[in-house]
Amino acid sequence: MKLPKIAALSVLLLCPALVKAEGVVPEPAPLQVPGEITVDLSEIDQKTLRRYGHSRITHITFHHEGFAGTDAALFRKASAARDRQSISQRVRNINHDHVANAGLGMIAYHYAIDKAGQIAKGRPVRYAPATKSTVIGGTEKADFTGHFAVVALGDFNHEALTDAARLSYVRVMSEAQRAYRVPTANIRPHLHYASTSCPGERIMKEADDLRLRVLTFSLQTELAARGCGSLDPDGVWGKASRRAFDRLVSTDRSRYSPGIIDDTALFPLLDDPALRCR
Repeated sequence: MKLPKIAALSVLLLCPALVKAEGVVPEPAPLQVPGEITVDLSEIDQKTLRRYGHSRITHITFHHEGFAGTDAALFRKASAARDRQSISQRVRNINHDHVANAGLGMIAYHYAIDKAGQIAKGRPVRYAPATKSTVIGGTEKADFTGHFAVVALGDFNHEALTDAARLSYVRVMSEAQRAYRVPTANIRPHLHYASTSCPGERIMKEADDLRLRVLTFSLQTELAARGCGSLDPDGVWGKASRRAFDRLVSTDRSRYSPGIIDDTALFPLLDDPALRCR
């Protein structure tokens, strides 16, 4: 018996096995970050990559390139060579290594950012990030199904994020947070899930602040889009952000009246795109 369209959809939603049997495989919606650079990545192992398909994104993980370990001399030499390359060249080099040497299908990360703040697209979001690292206390590879991954190009055991890099790092994570409704508590460094030093000592010193900046950037972006003031999102909650926030709250307290600046302030906005400042 042929099911009516609405009934058939209900069955598919309730029965993932039937979804797969019918050839309708759920996957995260594509993401586009303003100003992103598309890199020609022709070297891809499609057979390996298909094993990383996942249905949704629930976490955001931040990484660094990390090429020198604790060797300061190696860092100086390798960093100088990398600084002469474009972000596209660097992404292609990582992609080659992850295909040819690591067996990850293609570059492990969905986005990469460089010290100038340029943003390059990497792995499609329909594929989970890959890793060479193992689970903490174990020998099997860590599983990043459900994760969105962004990498800061450089070795942050030896260098710090530039202001431009930090802003782009935060911007990319904010775009993913809003697109996939990722709780701020689920924005974590690579080493939270695996036996690794990634994303490096310097980034780890500001890991908690980065998470707060992502939430703030997300709120600022939503407030600006709703006509609540002249806001240039930067991830820092200041007087202009507070004025815009208070203006939106005063518009309709029955629809929007969060008590504090956290996910309870962000997620109602994501669920109510029609709410705007008057």
